[in-house]
Amino acid sequence: MIHISHTRQSTFHSRNPPEPHFDRKRMIEVCKPISVPKKIPDWQTCSQAVILEEEKAHPYETILAKELKQNWESSKMIMFYHLTSLTDRLTRDVRNMFFKKDLFFHIYSPEVVKLAVQETPFTSILHLFESKTALLFCPDQDINKVLQLSKKTPYVILMAGIVEGTFYSKSQLQSLNDALKKDVHQQLAQILDYTPSKLVGTINHHSQTLCHYLNEISSRKE
Repeated sequence: MIHISHTRQSTFHSRNPPEPHFDRKRMIEVCKPISVPKKIPDWQTCSQAVILEEEKAHPYETILAKELKQNWESSKMIMFYHLTSLTDRLTRDVRNMFFKKDLFFHIYSPEVVKLAVQETPFTSILHLFESKTALLFCPDQDINKVLQLSKKTPYVILMAGIVEGTFYSKSQLQSLNDALKKDVHQQLAQILDYTPSKLVGTINHHSQTLCHYLNEISSRKE
């Protein structure tokens, strides 16, 4: 008697498969993700590192900064002056001279100015306060008045100004003032030309109307 047994055929799997060809291998290497190890800052690993706390502003400086900001927002022009060696008496005389013309002269420290203008478009003015600088607040936009008064103050020198939110140097302020004066002269000339012509037209209108009525009356009588 013959016994036939069935043997199960299994597929051979090699533990060392052949490497892919060069192009595929290169693509696999290129596509491998690159993980950058998290780097700890050097100051965190330094045993001598000291975390400096942010220095808080003095309460009086905060009050002055609030005052400066209010004056800034309520003014149509702000002028910047360089201060030479001024005594208290000269400072008072300059302040009184401007005050008589409804202009307000103030001297603030750089720390106060920094508190007032931070987070505003005018942070670039801080470099003006690296030396002694004063502010002039003008409720009216009268550049000519400021320029004329500035000629009388040799102890304070006009450097620049802000007019309608735009920063101008001293020379640009002079040019702007000349342009405004020219426009005013043109407007005045137009008014002077317009007034006589309007007056003549008004007088002629009444005389022409009277002549028209007289002609109508005479034509009716005929």
